[in-house]
Amino acid sequence: MRLRLSLAAVAASLAAVLASAAPAAAVGDPIMPLSQVRSGMRCTGYSVVRGTAVSSFDVEVLDVVDGDPNENGPRILVQVSGPAVDSTGIGPGFSGSPIYCTGGDGVARNIGAISESIGEYGGKTVLATPIEAILTDKPEAPRARSAAASAAAGPRSAHAARAERLLRRVGARELTGPLTVSGLSAPLARRLEAAGRTAGRPVLATPAGPLGSFPRQPLRPGSAVAVGYSSGDLELGAIGTVAYTDDDAVWAFGHPFEGAGRRSLYLQDAYVFHVVNDPNSADESGGSYKLSAPGHDLGTLTNDALDAVVGRVGVLPRAIPIRVRAHDDDTGAAHTLHVNAASETEVGDPTGFSPVGQVAPLAILQDATQVLGATPGRLSGRMCLRIAFRERTAPARFCNRYASTSIAGDGTGSGVALGAALDALDALGLVDTYEGRPPHVTSVRATVRERRGERLASLRSIRAPKVVRRGREVRLRVRLQRVRGAAFTRALRVRVPKHVRPGRRSLVLSGADQPLEGDDAFIELLVGGGAPKAPATLDELVGAIEGIGRHDGVTGRIGGRSFPAFRDAQLLVTGRASARLRVRR
Repeated sequence: MRLRLSLAAVAASLAAVLASAAPAAAVGDPIMPLSQVRSGMRCTGYSVVRGTAVSSFDVEVLDVVDGDPNENGPRILVQVSGPAVDSTGIGPGFSGSPIYCTGGDGVARNIGAISESIGEYGGKTVLATPIEAILTDKPEAPRARSAAASAAAGPRSAHAARAERLLRRVGARELTGPLTVSGLSAPLARRLEAAGRTAGRPVLATPAGPLGSFPRQPLRPGSAVAVGYSSGDLELGAIGTVAYTDDDAVWAFGHPFEGAGRRSLYLQDAYVFHVVNDPNSADESGGSYKLSAPGHDLGTLTNDALDAVVGRVGVLPRAIPIRVRAHDDDTGAAHTLHVNAASETEVGDPTGFSPVGQVAPLAILQDATQVLGATPGRLSGRMCLRIAFRERTAPARFCNRYASTSIAGDGTGSGVALGAALDALDALGLVDTYEGRPPHVTSVRATVRERRGERLASLRSIRAPKVVRRGREVRLRVRLQRVRGAAFTRALRVRVPKHVRPGRRSLVLSGADQPLEGDDAFIELLVGGGAPKAPATLDELVGAIEGIGRHDGVTGRIGGRSFPAFRDAQLLVTGRASARLRVRR
């Protein structure tokens, strides 16, 4: 079953110096229709390249490129220059940067927002989405658009024709930033980024924010803005630029986030540490990108549309609190991680998965790793997970034991942390695939306890009577081997199932399964999956979640009939052993 960062004082002073350079946060800045946009126009673009201050740069309109009605509408081909962008060009994080051109009446008007790369080395020539197309998308519940907005682009020039051929050859690519994750430890972040590359879902792990935080920022054209799945100690989302504002409504990106239509996600301000210079905008990274972190919760993203993401400041989305409490049983240390995940139940979870299902497993992975203050590879542990629903008094819950035998040596956690995270992923994946009326998750709680050392043994052999009777108890002597310890024998009594058919049979003892470790586990946390059989009623859903709780003892099996054999409170027993015997009536 089955994929956000001590420069605050400097930023504040820069903001005061550069404030006059930014477009005013006026209600509904004037706009310029695409029909009035002409090749050769000299304009100004706005975006944040450091801290929270909006910087300006020069923009030349090269031409207007006609669009494909089945994909994108017309785009404005522009070239940028100026100190803010000369060294880096344009890349992910700049999407939504508004462009203002002065018309014949002397008024600076918004013509659109930077949105796509054409793969040009250096990233100086890019595409912009016309402001008319952006403003077609409203904050209210959207309707699907069957074709992109069309507008007169004036006489077609040879330059425009060449540009269209270039776009068809290179392929315009939205300047969407990767999934940004803040709040993960550096080693975990590196592993998640590597898993994202393998899975084809780019991930950028960033610091949690500037030292001492930063003041809440008004969202105005050119401001850095984040769209978030979550808020708190662990934040996931994407960061871009505000393209337009009108009273409390905010338009950003100039392209979709996930293109899912109606949404209920966090709308946040953001802080830009640095624009990382990568001139090769044709590679998978998309070229230079903003190293940024989401900041304060300001409102709700309500429309993830074709030409923009749109929301309103003020009211926040409904949230699901996630609390993870991790204990180091060797030192007595404990750590609690608090996260709120946006709930999209009321809008039908339009992407097919819930934010809580992406966030909670990562929160468990982070807290179970962080509490140890180190990353020992050999660990034993236990997680208890509790998922509460509005529609049900009693929550769904289960507990599982884990043991880790790997020694990663790279700070990326253990099989205990990964096993617990994957079990939470499976449980919340069941909620996402539930076939009945979507239930409302009201909270997710996880408690993880860990101790150094495997506390693990494996089954080696069984000594059993040659003849046994159905329904009767028999004595067994089971040989076990402690990991990096001595072998020992355990005597136990088990009852032979009464419906076993007589004859020669194999008695098989099977230990507990081991958690998944390694890169595959990180990929699974990003891409997830679906339940093989989706629950159809709430009782079935709760039962399936609780069924993730594994029997952590040894299970016996004779002639297709299973029975509990024994459980060791101190050791997690794994492996498999068998013996031949004859069953009589």
